[in-house]
Amino acid sequence: MRFPTFLFLCAVAPAFANLLEGLPGEEITMSPEAINALRTPSAIASDSSHGVNWLAPSIEEQLGRDGSLSTLGKGAIFVPTYSEPRREPDVAVFDRNGKLAGTGQTGQRILLDSGEYDVRFGSGVSGHRLHTRVKVEEGHTTVLPPSWGGLLVETLTDSGGYIDGQYDLIRIENWTSYGRGSGFKEERLQNIKVWILPPGLYRLSKTGEGYNSLRNYITVQINPGELHSVELIFDQASGGNLIAGGTKSLNTHTQVGRHWTFGLRAGGNVGLTRTVDQANSRTQSILVSSDLRSRARYDQTRYFGITELFLQNSFLKDENKPLSIASDYVQLRSTWVRRLNAWLGPYVRGQATTHLFPSHINLDTAYRLSSHDSAGVVKIDSTLITSGSFRTQPSIFPLSLAQGVGVNVEWFSLYTLQLSTQAGFAARQQISAGDYLARTRNSFERAQSSSTIGAEGILTGTLRLSTQFTLDLRMEVFSENASPQALQLENLEADLRFFLTRNVEVGYLFQMSETLDKVVNRFPTTHNLSLRLSFNY
Repeated sequence: MRFPTFLFLCAVAPAFANLLEGLPGEEITMSPEAINALRTPSAIASDSSHGVNWLAPSIEEQLGRDGSLSTLGKGAIFVPTYSEPRREPDVAVFDRNGKLAGTGQTGQRILLDSGEYDVRFGSGVSGHRLHTRVKVEEGHTTVLPPSWGGLLVETLTDSGGYIDGQYDLIRIENWTSYGRGSGFKEERLQNIKVWILPPGLYRLSKTGEGYNSLRNYITVQINPGELHSVELIFDQASGGNLIAGGTKSLNTHTQVGRHWTFGLRAGGNVGLTRTVDQANSRTQSILVSSDLRSRARYDQTRYFGITELFLQNSFLKDENKPLSIASDYVQLRSTWVRRLNAWLGPYVRGQATTHLFPSHINLDTAYRLSSHDSAGVVKIDSTLITSGSFRTQPSIFPLSLAQGVGVNVEWFSLYTLQLSTQAGFAARQQISAGDYLARTRNSFERAQSSSTIGAEGILTGTLRLSTQFTLDLRMEVFSENASPQALQLENLEADLRFFLTRNVEVGYLFQMSETLDKVVNRFPTTHNLSLRLSFNY
């Protein structure tokens, strides 16, 4: 039943009570306080105790967006969200005997049998959580009036940069500690957890400060039905002291609906080497390297998607020699996940790997290998070139394509550690057009296009060792025809970053892969050290 219709029927219920019994649909049961909260928060006066500064839409819209369907013989409890369900503590429902009857999130219906229940939710240990008695009736959704407050805390340096500063949250009445919180850097502000608290006066202190300390703290008043946003300012030069703080207007960093975020990291090195040997012979060389990584990220309750473009190039110029390409790598990859719950969901992904510039090799003599003879011995077809440069790869080719579909599992989703795995069915295509495979130092075989199917496994992780150190890991394996004997390491990537300032970092990138071709080194590796500029990554 839609809410405008419901509100109209409430006004004329005495006259039509007997007519409503046979109507299909679901009845929404609310107290007068909850009905007042149906209004859009932005349209409510600033002195109202309901809906002030909510990031979430009105309760009416929340109920309309919730896709949970009431089944026969069931009723539901609905606890409104002030921000997003995933950013607020879970809701637990206990029956009259104290047995857990169901769990859920704010902003979503929790389906239950008819009866009386104890609803517990909020931040802190179980003894500090909010609780209320609720009666559930078949076919009814009982909405809890928003009598609690919300608190969102951002931590910054005195220069304006967002950091993962830590703080303690204490309710001044009876000096009740609600635990330790942490802010996030700018790229993670969308995921800041919201404290759900009973109304009262609270103290935000630097971790380790005593309750009676006269420094490193601020106070904030939490009012019912309001979401409060607070900034804490830390001075890192003085050991991370809390030097300022206070309430602030909610901004685009934390607004619900900003599901898309974009980032760019670019860096490079220029190295000049000059040597003088024992024969007084002088040589010099210049190495220029660059890397660029751009990212588009979509993150909301039900869907997660990430698309990355990664370019890495290195050029070497030796004295009296032509410019050569030391490394040339381009990869575009995109992964999308449908979250069934907070940690599990199906995924689909696609990936393309190639290079931009043609590759040449300088050889006095190079041989082309033809097909095998009847005895299985590789035959030498002819001499390709006797002096000068031999092109082993044209631009773009070989082009490697990868697709996969399967199940994504998020093992950890914390600020300090994020870890997820993907496993499923996969397809691989290698498209060749005029490129050659090196069999020995001076013999090459023309590559052929190929296509395979099998199984894939992917592990991605992010480890934040401190505010300055971040390590990104990615490992991809593929097994043709899902055979364990054919397991291949497609990519192993470790990206370590040390932040000098908010937008300047020193980066080290290690890459390794495995090739199943008959080559001397099956596990080629790449090492890259660079000074990078990063923006909201």
